[in-house]
Amino acid sequence: MKIDTSLFSGARVFRLEEEWDCLVKRVDSEKPALSVEESELNALRQLGLTEYESRLYLVLVKMGPVKASELSFRAQIPRTKTYGTVNELERKGLLRIITGKPDVYSPASPGEVLMPIVNKLSRQLTQAESVVEDLMLTYQSNRFVKRDGPKEAEDFWEIQGRPGVINKLNQIFSDASKSVNYCTSATGLVRAYKAHCDFLEKASNRGVAVRIAAPVNSENAVVVREIAEVLEFKPLDKPFMQNFVTVDCRELIVMETQPEDLRTDQGADKGIWTTNRLIVELHSELFERLWNATSVRKLPPQTA
Repeated sequence: MKIDTSLFSGARVFRLEEEWDCLVKRVDSEKPALSVEESELNALRQLGLTEYESRLYLVLVKMGPVKASELSFRAQIPRTKTYGTVNELERKGLLRIITGKPDVYSPASPGEVLMPIVNKLSRQLTQAESVVEDLMLTYQSNRFVKRDGPKEAEDFWEIQGRPGVINKLNQIFSDASKSVNYCTSATGLVRAYKAHCDFLEKASNRGVAVRIAAPVNSENAVVVREIAEVLEFKPLDKPFMQNFVTVDCRELIVMETQPEDLRTDQGADKGIWTTNRLIVELHSELFERLWNATSVRKLPPQTA
């Protein structure tokens, strides 16, 4: 609305315009401030916005373009903070200024600016989850490792209990980058299939050469067929004197099984884990001799 000033003196015109400005401001102030949900503020803060930036951006998204004179009140932020907040939102690409009399502030699309940040955080969380799972496995396996041996045996650690041995094996399978050589008994092969198959298959998919050698009989023939589908397997003519695993020619676990049954959740097994280069290389060479001396032969029929 425009005041017709031709009917009044100069002083009177000035007072009328001043009163009109006050009336407009009072009407504006009586309009309710836009409410924002605390969950919305928290979500935007997690994406890197401050509380003032979050409030101002939410107002713009919900109301559309807003005049500068209204922005502070609508967003419920101090007027002295509005200018700096607007500049920061503009720098982040969340706001654009439409120049005019007065200037108007308009929001950028949340999908164009915020969704890429959400996707990046999602990828980072997935990577963090994978790291935490690996750390959980390492923590769980190391609970069973005794490290109080004498100084001359500092390269050797004892692992107690079948669950402890299984957890430690799964950890080093997860860390393998080149090779896994696994020599076990006929019954141990069934346990290995139940306890390690997923970890060994993942290692194989990463390009790790996974080789397993074990005696074959009618009781484990089904497991042998399953393993041979995804991993390299050779049957041993008779049980070897040790159950052992080498990984990347840098780690070795030698296992003593008590009792020799199919359970994976309990057992008084003992394992010796070592990174002693000489001992690991000797066992790696021993596995190579066993592997090269064994030929692939027809599997026995499975039991009914």
